[in-house]
Amino acid sequence: MKTILVDDEYWALEGFEQECSGEPEIEIVGKFMSAEDALEYAKDNLVEFALLDIQLSGMDGVHLARKLRKLYPDVIIIFLTAYKEYLEDFIDMKADYYVLKPYTKKDVMDILERAKLLSGRFKKRVSIRCFGDFEVFVDGKPLVFSSARAKELLALIVDKRGGTVLHRPAYDILWECRPYTNEMASVYRKVLYRLDGFLDENGIGDILIKTTHGRALNTDKVDCDLLDFFKGDPDAREKFGGKYMSQYSWAEETLGELIAISEWKGDDIE
Repeated sequence: MKTILVDDEYWALEGFEQECSGEPEIEIVGKFMSAEDALEYAKDNLVEFALLDIQLSGMDGVHLARKLRKLYPDVIIIFLTAYKEYLEDFIDMKADYYVLKPYTKKDVMDILERAKLLSGRFKKRVSIRCFGDFEVFVDGKPLVFSSARAKELLALIVDKRGGTVLHRPAYDILWECRPYTNEMASVYRKVLYRLDGFLDENGIGDILIKTTHGRALNTDKVDCDLLDFFKGDPDAREKFGGKYMSQYSWAEETLGELIAISEWKGDDIE
């Protein structure tokens, strides 16, 4: 879990970092003595677990927690406080846990254990890989599509990153050399229904938002390297090696965008 520590007492930051050093699930990505600095970091970097002191100069820990939840609704929030009167605030904002200061080493271990248990809510059943060849995984296992066209249509929908893919434009991309006729419109509809049915059969039909005009990816239901890249996740930026949905020629436009961002950020994609 990508973890930030926010406390205006430096010894507390150092102490927690030392306690976390033996926990591979906990990755300390930032230590901050002010809520403002922590929030600025979170705007550009994924945060999955935030350990927050209440009494901070400027913005307090409760207000910081509310802002973090707006950025990342599933972020794990655990408070450290010496003041029991803040318990009402904890309940109001649905914090995951709190520990009263002064805390013991056992308290620290309890915090870490609780955070690891709560981290399960970050794991989604469906994982989509776009860098390299386009592939879909369900519960860690590759999904074998019965129709290559249905898989390509899903790839096109994923490429739009939550935007709606309208039926006619989708046809023009998938069958760019075939005029749009009533017969071909029927072929497209069969592919669309085959995709919907295939996802339903595998228990993941909810990854698509369906309308009469098109389909969109439900970005809350999937983990996806493409989505993470555009969120600014450094791990996703590192995984991008200059290849994107390699089996589809129409993906070159997005590939160019990815390369441009990587070069602007100074990433090495060789």
